[in-house]
Amino acid sequence: MVTNVWRTPQQDSSIAGRYQESSQQLHELENWGYGQHIFEPITPGSRQYEWLKQELAGEEFRQAQYKIVMFHHPPHSLGGNVTPPYTDPQAYEEYTPDGVMVHRRYHYPKGEDQIIKHLIPLLENAGVQLVFYGHSHLWNRFVSPGGMHFLETSNVGNSYGAHLADNPRSLPDFIDPSNDFPVGNPNGLSPITPTIAPLLNSDGKPLPYIASNEITVFSVLEIDEDNAVIKSYYFDTTKDDKNVTLFDQFSLSF
Repeated sequence: MVTNVWRTPQQDSSIAGRYQESSQQLHELENWGYGQHIFEPITPGSRQYEWLKQELAGEEFRQAQYKIVMFHHPPHSLGGNVTPPYTDPQAYEEYTPDGVMVHRRYHYPKGEDQIIKHLIPLLENAGVQLVFYGHSHLWNRFVSPGGMHFLETSNVGNSYGAHLADNPRSLPDFIDPSNDFPVGNPNGLSPITPTIAPLLNSDGKPLPYIASNEITVFSVLEIDEDNAVIKSYYFDTTKDDKNVTLFDQFSLSF
């Protein structure tokens, strides 16, 4: 659940992407992409939302010692796919004085992000301990003030990168940066630096993410009678030794 169509972030006006229709196809409605639209809504009353609400309220979930929810789209991320906000695209068109369309563009109001507005409160109220996802092809994690963990562990090549000050997201000049956020996690939480062996930047400072086409990351859930621990490992695919490095771990508890 929680998926939308992928549209390119490229800003070439001839390409139909996240933020605009192709300038070469403005009068060919059959070729419009209609922005990065959601496949199935997750608003209250929708089939997906009501199904999830029912699952969370079920006896098996309420009695579970560890409560984990997995979906595709990131609620929190340094990656590129956390923007634009997860909501229905709002179209607006621009015309010449004589009525010829010159732009059809799309806006995604941040305050209407369906994950942040609807799903996260539902999960928090149900006592979910971990939200697990992987859309942006990197590793990073976050913790809410209430103790709910967010883990995006999908760095296995083809990384889209992490967007901090040295690598801002590429946004069209007509996009409000306070809505789509060129750097950081647009939904507020700060990334957690790996607890054991973070990678370092060129200045020797620890990085709160792994975004690499050479290093592969995987995470393992280990459970015993008293605790559940998520351990994340990486290995360098350019080396022959295949040794793995434990670089982060945390417990599922409130």
